[in-house]
Amino acid sequence: MSDDLPTEDLQEIASRFSSLLRILTHGNGGERPRKTRDMLIDRLRDALDRRLPQLPSENPAFIARSFLLEETVDRRARTEIGRLRHRDLGTLHALKTVPADRVADAVDRDLLLREARIGMALRHPCLVQTQMVLRLADGRPAIVMEWAGQPLSERLSSSLVSISAIIAGMRRLLRGLRAIHDTGYVHCDISPGNLLLPDDDFSGLKIADFGVALERGKRHRDLDIRITGTPSFMAPEQADDAAADPRNDLYCAGRVLSLLLERCQETGNDAEGLKALAGHLSASDASMRPASAGTALGLLDEAERNIARS
Repeated sequence: MSDDLPTEDLQEIASRFSSLLRILTHGNGGERPRKTRDMLIDRLRDALDRRLPQLPSENPAFIARSFLLEETVDRRARTEIGRLRHRDLGTLHALKTVPADRVADAVDRDLLLREARIGMALRHPCLVQTQMVLRLADGRPAIVMEWAGQPLSERLSSSLVSISAIIAGMRRLLRGLRAIHDTGYVHCDISPGNLLLPDDDFSGLKIADFGVALERGKRHRDLDIRITGTPSFMAPEQADDAAADPRNDLYCAGRVLSLLLERCQETGNDAEGLKALAGHLSASDASMRPASAGTALGLLDEAERNIARS
């Protein structure tokens, strides 16, 4: 059974659309009618873009006249994140800003802009890309980033994961950390909530959220930041606000690997090498961890070769 409309229906639609287009593009002049017309055009475009059966009852919320705010996906004390869709391209993006009730907080604004500058400096396929910085209508600064899918934390709460997916995800994580460290920064909050999976694909994993990232050797107290990471993944020395060191991130990566292995759908000796790597990365003594993310990548490759031989 065909879903194509009969020719007479298409002709009726074309005629009605032509009439609507004439009204919208050749309406009466004046500021008020023009504003009403522009808002109606926005609502019509939004309905067409989302294939809605009728116009939405409320006016769509557009940002910079280009991005439709589809949903607020995360709200915290100092930040909130929304999912955007570009009204012309149809592409998805993430918007990070400060909550509306903290618009006057100079510290929060400065921290967000600092995060934007760091994000602009970090360019790598394993990192969520910062695309632009803009001002919202109420004056809040906002970062527009690529939309990179669901957090790893959500993925692990719903299903198990294979050994091959774990290796692919860890390779992406360590490559991303190497890029961050090579630029002179330490992420300081590697955790499942800050690792995103485009299309639920571990081989596309990306590191997100540079809100508490530090230049190597700096401390969070210099930025008026008290909590420096996710407690269950944070390196022991971070609790004492030690100077930022790339090995802080390697500890977090080891904790992530341990969590992945707990959710592994496969059992047996295949995971032993990965378990040993997780322990090496998350050694409580920083001097016992691998010297760099590049070194850790080599150890991951060795574990993968051992699995292939077993």
